[in-house]
Amino acid sequence: MANPKDKAPENVPGPYYNDTSCIDCDQCRELAPQFFKRQDDGGYTYVYRQPITPEEIALAEEALSICPTDTIGNDGASLEPLPTPSHPATDKLHTPSESPDEETQRRVKF
Repeated sequence: MANPKDKAPENVPGPYYNDTSCIDCDQCRELAPQFFKRQDDGGYTYVYRQPITPEEIALAEEALSICPTDTIGNDGASLEPLPTPSHPATDKLHTPSESPDEETQRRVKF
């Protein structure tokens, strides 16, 4: 199991990380190059972009599961996408009791 106290310093903040036990096998980089990158001087892999969508998270989880040294860690990401921020201006476009058609009819009346 990956050690969160031994994370590679290049990992970007977020739930996924590689610790320093990486043996540079290249499996995670082959499977998910959009998240994992090689640190050439040290000869190990780190997470340079966190997955966001459910599909990306599933791919990162697959990379975690195939890692022969259990170097990839996950500090709590779920398969649920992150919530998108609410925009107060668009949240109230329609009142709960008013359908879009009723609103359109109301606006066209002078």
